[in-house]
Amino acid sequence: MLFEMNRVLMCRNHPVLEFAYSSNAGFILGVGDVFDPSRVPVGMYVDGQPRPDSDSVTAWWRSRGIPATRDGLRTLLMATGIPSGKELLDRSMGLSLSDQYWIRPAGMDTLRWEDLNFFHNDFDERLGKALFTGDSSRIGDVNTPDVTSAGDLPKRWIIRDDGVRTLIKAGRSGQEPDNERIAWKTARLLGIDHVEYRVGRINGARGSACDEMLSDTEELIPAGQIMRIFRKGGYRERRDIWVEACQRLGVDRDAIMHATDDFLFLDFLLRNTDRHYNNFGLIRDVESFAIRPAPIYDSGTSLWFDKPTGMVGSGRVACKPFKDRHEEQIKLVSSFDWLELSKLDDIEEEWMELTKGSLFLDE
Repeated sequence: MLFEMNRVLMCRNHPVLEFAYSSNAGFILGVGDVFDPSRVPVGMYVDGQPRPDSDSVTAWWRSRGIPATRDGLRTLLMATGIPSGKELLDRSMGLSLSDQYWIRPAGMDTLRWEDLNFFHNDFDERLGKALFTGDSSRIGDVNTPDVTSAGDLPKRWIIRDDGVRTLIKAGRSGQEPDNERIAWKTARLLGIDHVEYRVGRINGARGSACDEMLSDTEELIPAGQIMRIFRKGGYRERRDIWVEACQRLGVDRDAIMHATDDFLFLDFLLRNTDRHYNNFGLIRDVESFAIRPAPIYDSGTSLWFDKPTGMVGSGRVACKPFKDRHEEQIKLVSSFDWLELSKLDDIEEEWMELTKGSLFLDE
């Protein structure tokens, strides 16, 4: 071999593949043996197959880290003396609360998932708090799930007194936390599967909280990873590509059609502008390989959240992921037979109560 295989990708306690990693450059130099093709992350597939190469493993690995656009990241790196987000990710072994993967350094075969994972083991919350508040005076251990949390908005993981892992998230306009709660309330009334969000004040600002939606054997596979490996056709066929790709991964066609109809309709109703390919996906059990659509999550960019009052309700509203206008995307819903709008008759009173005192939603 040209390179020494110094890392092993693990899925819980299952060795998946070995690779040579350059910590200085932050990319994979070469891939060695693939021990378990069935557990190769979908984001590492090449030409629709679990045959990872250096480029696909590098892309998957880098996508796990905090994006460079995250508020507060630069300040945190300067405070810790860590040169980059890639180095931060390497030090944390890539452990996450979004899946069961982690990286075991060569020669450390005694490390066990049971002793390391964040689903059952405590983690230091100070780094997450520093990212959330911008106060980097006390960082703590960098081996936390905050190192592998996606997205640009300030967020942090905490462990509640009852042991439940909970994601706390702020907004940029200030309205996003209320929108998360409103979206869940609306979805619940319509019988749509949606992650429950709560709203409160965190460090003096309004924020949302949602509990971990995965079990300790499950992974969330973002739609972006799925679409990249199974992409066929052009812009007009995006929904069909998505449905077909989910079927190829083992999802029942009726289940994925219904779940897709749900988020397309809810986004139309709430005028969500940012259902990008990391804001929906599938959940797969890495032991049984059972797979299903994920509940809807991240609906904060709704209800004209970044528009002044005078622009509410006026003009077309842009959307994602399959079309760029809601007026066109809603036509992709395959059936409205399930829809009973009368269930929303009392929603106005609930919304008024939910948003009472909000500085960002006017009456």
